[in-house]
Amino acid sequence: MSLSISMPLRRLGRLLCLSSILAAPAAWADSYTDFQQASARLEALMAKATLQSGLPRLGDPEVAALIARITDAPGLFRAPVAALQDINPSVALCERATNIGKAYYTFGSERPLPLSGAELQQARNDQVTENLANYGDEMSTFFAFGMHCHAHLIGLMEQEFSSQPLQVVSGTERMRARAFSKGSTTLYVGVVQFVQVPFWNVAQKKRMLEAAAQYAAPNVALMAPPLRERLLASLADADKDLDPALAPALATIRQALSVTTCEGLCQYY
Repeated sequence: MSLSISMPLRRLGRLLCLSSILAAPAAWADSYTDFQQASARLEALMAKATLQSGLPRLGDPEVAALIARITDAPGLFRAPVAALQDINPSVALCERATNIGKAYYTFGSERPLPLSGAELQQARNDQVTENLANYGDEMSTFFAFGMHCHAHLIGLMEQEFSSQPLQVVSGTERMRARAFSKGSTTLYVGVVQFVQVPFWNVAQKKRMLEAAAQYAAPNVALMAPPLRERLLASLADADKDLDPALAPALATIRQALSVTTCEGLCQYY
């Protein structure tokens, strides 16, 4: 078993997918309904975006209100509605939010261009870099929310698999647990390594890193100890020119990575 720790931008690229906004109703049914309705509205706005107009921005108060509803992790997960007690609708919710963040990341980079080979790849990379400059606040908000969302999924999976002894878990279920652990770990590693990526500003890094630190323990518990060691080693130079605002979150993550026990879902990795 091995997992390479590559540049987060490359990994994120793999992972990480209304002409006006109608007035929000005075009372929304619950946070889950809020999420679905606000996501649909934002997706409709994004579908109408052009390179000239750009994507919806947090600087627009109405867009900011939509994104706040979508990424309201406390409202969604501290006392989740019945639908989010089930793994399938919870996965669908997380994927929907991830795809919105990915859409900001890939905006315009997949359009047809009269180029090929290295020139085409460079043009794609340049567009992504431009997106990071233009939409870093929006992306980092959704990627931070992804930490909250995947922590909820981890809790559901742990609850499911802890209800039966390890030796009676079927091969199919073992593979499902393994796939979940690997996917969640890949996402977590990418977000943690953003601390060393120059494209994000300090506020954006802080937003993502603090969310990663908040859920460091459950995410690290998914990883096989050798992977924890490799991620910890990859952060060896992270303190170089590190903004002090990022130090507490990074210290929390490093402390979690130093744990060597492997229990629960870690055993399926």
